[in-house]
Amino acid sequence: MKQKKLLFIGIASIILVAGVVFLVTQNRRDNSDYFCYPSPMKCKNPTLRHVEQPKYKEASSYSVAGTGGYECSRSIKLVSNTTDKDGDYVAFNPVDESEAMLFCHMTYAEEYKGKIKVLQKPEVLNLIGKYQYKDVSIKALEFKYIQDKDFVHRLLPAYKDKEIGCIILLDTPGEDKVYLEDEELETFEELDYHTFAQYLEQVSPADRQLFYDNLK
Repeated sequence: MKQKKLLFIGIASIILVAGVVFLVTQNRRDNSDYFCYPSPMKCKNPTLRHVEQPKYKEASSYSVAGTGGYECSRSIKLVSNTTDKDGDYVAFNPVDESEAMLFCHMTYAEEYKGKIKVLQKPEVLNLIGKYQYKDVSIKALEFKYIQDKDFVHRLLPAYKDKEIGCIILLDTPGEDKVYLEDEELETFEELDYHTFAQYLEQVSPADRQLFYDNLK
């Protein structure tokens, strides 16, 4: 009798566990098309839905949850597979990540605004257009170092009479360019990288390393 009772309890436990697993699995399956930030399974009343039919649009800005907004030097293609409770598409993201990494930047920092200005130049767009986006990069000296006028003058003594607001380096497979911008982020000098490198060769190794370590 005792063995039968234990067997009954064991079978009942298995059935109970199986039932719980089934309900959890079914619940996840029923809600697999829904999600919200930060975790799909934490949403009791989800308002966003993943849909199979994407929607595309062209825009010069977009936002990413948890990071913030990006401004682009030109329009890029965005895509969304997400609709809200009203059926409107939301949460648009770049179709080509390498394109977005090159042309779009968060504008909370002055150096990022400087990069966008350079990327709007027709001659820069023509140069970039010769290569794949993933092979092109653009960097700028972090703004706090631009504000250190002694440091900037040591880097570029030939421009001591200029108010430098940004130093931008454009790197492509064929040629590299350096753009010096004023405090209004207007380019007042364009250098080939060989010329710029010659300036850097004249400064101390510590200043040169500080420059390269703080390109954003």
